Amino acid sequence: MVKVEFILGVAQSIVHTINISEYQHVQEQVSEIIIALESMKALLTKAEVNAAIDQFGLMRPEVEPLKVAISYFPKVYPRLVEIIQLLGSSGIVMLPGEEDFASEIRGDLHQYLQSATKNAAHRVKLFRLAWDLTMSAFGTRQTQYERFFFGNPVRLTTDLYWNYDKIQVPVTFAQGKK
Repeated sequence: MVKVEFILGVAQSIVHTINISEYQHVQEQVSEIIIALESMKALLTKAEVNAAIDQFGLMRPEVEPLKVAISYFPKVYPRLVEIIQLLGSSGIVMLPGEEDFASEIRGDLHQYLQSATKNAAHRVKLFRLAWDLTMSAFGTRQTQYERFFFGNPVRLTTDLYWNYDKIQVPVTFAQGKK
């Protein structure tokens, strides 16, 4: 949840900084992050609310919502990273270094890299954070890490399938007249 909250914060900061909140595709993308966050919160809440005393006398959270969370998060995390990349667009790619703001081109940087709501230095720092999160060596390793942190994703979903207490709903077919 904390990682998704952080991604939502970065996304919303980008949206605010470059003033793109009025675009429907931006609203949809940020809403995807919100949906992921609220889904993770709901799964945690369900696990906590349905906690019960186990055979050892210890309070244990309900396992199924946690299994769903560990199957869902590795699939959604790469999409959340992609959303940051899409929101930041080319602004994430072409970033001057801090030393450039102390060089002879600083005037141009301040003029051409300012955003709708922030000065150039602030905008570059935010977009550098977005780059670190999504495109740097760290960011790409982190995405790979999240894909496999809980184990093989196919094995996790297979375990969920076989061990989930599925509700048995009787299936009835309409009897046709002969």
